Amino acid sequence: MNTQPNTVRSFSNAGKIQPLPRGPRGRRRRGAAFLEMALVLPILLSILLGIFEMGRVMLVTHVSTSAAREACRKAIIPGATQTEIIDIVNSYLDSGNISETGRVVSILDGEGNPATVSQILPLDPVVVQVEVPYSENTWGFTSIMGGNSLVVRSTMRRE
Repeated sequence: MNTQPNTVRSFSNAGKIQPLPRGPRGRRRRGAAFLEMALVLPILLSILLGIFEMGRVMLVTHVSTSAAREACRKAIIPGATQTEIIDIVNSYLDSGNISETGRVVSILDGEGNPATVSQILPLDPVVVQVEVPYSENTWGFTSIMGGNSLVVRSTMRRE
């Protein structure tokens, strides 16, 4: 049986920050905080660098898609030449700071076979394919994409 009378506890110190205890116990706590930081910091930095690299992947994909779309818009107009189409792609990729090394621009017919613009008949699909190696366009933090290439296509009907 409890012989102590009922007491009301006071919570007047609730919510106040208590200083770390001095002496050997406080030193051990600071060491634990340093160890926790040493274990967590590399993981957080890896995640942060991965976010930067995925942002670069999205940027390269977006710029390449815009280049393919604009080149395809030029390709569907009668009188367009291969050189004009390739120049459009290169100007877009250069403006997005995409490396020139390994770029491949292909003009395909509706069945995916390589063709020149003059070979594609009116109302047939024109496909402009842009291939950019990611290894040449990384910021160098990680190798998320490895040796892969980003390939984008744009298809429109020829006028």
